[in-house]
Amino acid sequence: MMFVEAKRSFQKSKSYLLNIIKEPGNLSYYHPFCKRNDAIKWPGPNSIDELEYLNGLTLERNFFNWHENGYDLIIGRKNKSKMAQVNWLIEGNDEISSLRVRINPEIRHYTPFKNKFMQNLSWYLFVRPMLQRYINNVTKGFEYFVNTETQVKPNQFGKHSWFS
Repeated sequence: MMFVEAKRSFQKSKSYLLNIIKEPGNLSYYHPFCKRNDAIKWPGPNSIDELEYLNGLTLERNFFNWHENGYDLIIGRKNKSKMAQVNWLIEGNDEISSLRVRINPEIRHYTPFKNKFMQNLSWYLFVRPMLQRYINNVTKGFEYFVNTETQVKPNQFGKHSWFS
């Protein structure tokens, strides 16, 4: 199965982290490639928000599973097929907690190849490293925001050719 994930641990309560990720427009606080994050329908199951990246790319996030540990969503262009399924999971207790974000991409949106072998090759050589760098920066931004209570700056941890 093709996916990337990143995890960060905190000396904060699980409920503290959940409150951050369940706030409308939360990506604007910690996502280093986010120009804006507007809630369209919020909160709970069937929530929808829009994420505009620094380079102008705009994607819609459709939340299909909103639960006590986070949520699952589909991200893609508005009214188009999904580009990826993304899981945001908070684990922990009143003293320590962690955030894990997993991206399961639809590989056909990330490579021009129709051939499965070529798709797999491009996944390992190009797509996976690019998505891993992306999600590492997003979770690093989350960690920065949680620990400093300061909003991240655009491209704070370096530029990304897909989103900056």
